[in-house]
Amino acid sequence: MRKYITLLAIVFFTVTGAAAQRSDLAGIQWTLTNANGDEVTSAIAYFEIEPGTKRFSGSTGCNRMFGTVNFTERKLSFSAIGMTRKMCKLTAGSVPEAEFVNTLEKAARYSVNGNNLNVLDRRGRTILKFKRLVKLPPVVDPVPQLRLEDKKWVLESIKNRKTFAPIKGVFINFDAAKKTVGGNGGCNVFGGEYTVSGSKIDIKDVVSTMRACIEDGSMNTEQEFFDALRKTNRFEITDSRLRLYRGRELLLTLLGTDK
Repeated sequence: MRKYITLLAIVFFTVTGAAAQRSDLAGIQWTLTNANGDEVTSAIAYFEIEPGTKRFSGSTGCNRMFGTVNFTERKLSFSAIGMTRKMCKLTAGSVPEAEFVNTLEKAARYSVNGNNLNVLDRRGRTILKFKRLVKLPPVVDPVPQLRLEDKKWVLESIKNRKTFAPIKGVFINFDAAKKTVGGNGGCNVFGGEYTVSGSKIDIKDVVSTMRACIEDGSMNTEQEFFDALRKTNRFEITDSRLRLYRGRELLLTLLGTDK
């Protein structure tokens, strides 16, 4: 009975030990970093073993490759390697395709240290080095950036004078097709032209109607608004707000609303 238990224990540790050895290679993309002593810094050559099988796939840095792999404990061998036949120009920092494949066929043993894999030949020489590709979480598409033309921009503040509410009746619209601006200064309607390059903006030829609004003091706000538009040379859009600057000086803050 004691011999039977001992035999079971040996079988258990042998099986689990082999499984542990196998799990440190399969299902991981191993990217080539060194071939026969030469650093590989350009072409993305790699292999990946399909879990639960003796199949592997990858890339030579040019062509797709595939074949058979055997690995038990620390032994490792590749065979029946096939490839696609695309012609590629060898770039600096990459490994010649034939050299990579021929060296893979010489593999006999391996060792894993953290994220690094060393492949050795029968003489115990390190012939290939790989690094584990850390798989990043899926990229979530960012919220689309608002454009000047997406909103009606209602004046919220001039320079740093906070009003805590949009200034009634003062707004600007941008027309991408015509490259024109238009809106209302609080008293008079206006129009002009604009050009954009990155975050730079030039609003020019701003003209307006000539109505006088002296009863509520809106003329002063309007004049400051028009002057700021003419001085603007930079913009940014954050938090649904359009901020217009001259260099680093904030001139206007406008809130985006539906047209």
